[in-house]
Amino acid sequence: MKKDLMKLFLELNIEENVVKKIECIRTSQPSRKVRSSGKNVSGFYPSEKMGVTIQFESRTLELAAIYEKEFDSNVVEYYDQPETFPIRYQNKGRNTGHYYTPDFFVIEKEWIGYEEWKTEKELANLILKSPGRYCIDETGAFRCPPAEEYAKACGLSFRIRTSSEIDWTLQRNIRFLEDYLNGDKTAVSSTRKDLIINLIAEKPGISLERLLNMKLDFSADDIYHLLAQNEIYADIKETLITDFDKFSIYLNKESANAFYNMANANVKDTLNISALNIYPLQPLLWSAEPCTILSISESSISIMNGEQEVKIPHVLFEKLYQEGTIKPLNDTNNESTTSEEVIDIILSASPKSLEEANRKYCVLQNHWNGISLEELKVSPRTFRDWVKKYKDAQSQFGNGFVGLLNKRNNQGNRERKLSPEIIELMDEYIKEKYENPRSSNLNSIYKRFYQECIDRGWTPPSNVTFWQASKKRSIHVQTEKRKGPKAAYDTEKFYFEIQTTTPRHGDFPYQISHIRFVI
Repeated sequence: MKKDLMKLFLELNIEENVVKKIECIRTSQPSRKVRSSGKNVSGFYPSEKMGVTIQFESRTLELAAIYEKEFDSNVVEYYDQPETFPIRYQNKGRNTGHYYTPDFFVIEKEWIGYEEWKTEKELANLILKSPGRYCIDETGAFRCPPAEEYAKACGLSFRIRTSSEIDWTLQRNIRFLEDYLNGDKTAVSSTRKDLIINLIAEKPGISLERLLNMKLDFSADDIYHLLAQNEIYADIKETLITDFDKFSIYLNKESANAFYNMANANVKDTLNISALNIYPLQPLLWSAEPCTILSISESSISIMNGEQEVKIPHVLFEKLYQEGTIKPLNDTNNESTTSEEVIDIILSASPKSLEEANRKYCVLQNHWNGISLEELKVSPRTFRDWVKKYKDAQSQFGNGFVGLLNKRNNQGNRERKLSPEIIELMDEYIKEKYENPRSSNLNSIYKRFYQECIDRGWTPPSNVTFWQASKKRSIHVQTEKRKGPKAAYDTEKFYFEIQTTTPRHGDFPYQISHIRFVI
């Protein structure tokens, strides 16, 4: 065993039997081989830290965890697919037990134990499916009590890591710098190194783009090597390296923090609108007098006080706002309730209704900014009607925009004509009798449903109604239940992953490759 590990175990007061357990895990091969399926891409990562290849079962989850551990100085060692151990828990009132394999066994400077990685969506489903196995504690952290009990009995720890913990900016930057982090540590000549450092010393926070555009006697590779060797500093958690114009470089971390704090200490003359939570057409109270924000420009804010328009500089408005001379008319205690109600109204509106409301809103704003109704081609009567609806909604919902939505989507009798009993029976026939491997066609199922309705003394719905109710169900779910997962593969929703987890075209050449088979 490494001397550094023995020293670490002594510092952490690890007992001898626990040390033997750890040594057994360290010297064992992975307990299982990972596999790919239709929804995950597995593979192997050549770990320089461990000197072996590490398995990953998910390219966007476990591989990200490997990169985190590979370049985290706090992680001493890590092992994939460690020992399989039994867990026992209650599930639906029954005692359940089975073997379980965590994703990693991790040795950190202050923590040693098993680690499981899952997406938050997957964990949310598992909590409903197996509440005895997975749960959320009072701090909001996901837990697996059965696995924690086994680990505790062995003198170790267990934790669940989630997809929300992955910093994808850091991930992409690490992958960009990976060859430099694992490559030759003496690649940059002293002449080029001194030249780069002197340029950064003259202009702290210089962008990567500006540094490269100088076209002096150094290359981009030299800068990346110095970053990887910590000879110069950039916050790789904050900005992507590929955003050359935004990626700032400093001599060291302390210098970067000093310039950041100095910038934040400056007094700002411009108003931070988002911090004050103000917006056009917002009602305010100015010295207990009601008024309305008409518009917000770069230098001032226009406020309508009665029939008079007043323009106030940002600095003065911010001072009056903070003193309480100017304050929102709405009760902030009801802000969350109001916003949820407003969101529901907007979500229920049709695209055409939203388009018309946006047009009305623009007319109101343009007129209050000084454009005449004749230029806007709106009659005074129509304008007064829109203003009334806007103010009524502002008073009722705390947001006037929803008052500009038409109410056509609420017109008519939208209640179902069928009784709840018939609807329940129809759903039962579709889900249980039609959606199963031994089922006949939909017409035969309808005949059986029709006859049962007659036997119960109900008026059965038509064949078309039954067919429409069936078509409202997911075609993928129906095909999978009737014909199996292989037959349902073609009906599964295509998954495009153009997110932070996968740059659209990659950050460097050949990061993303496509293999084409030609027969």
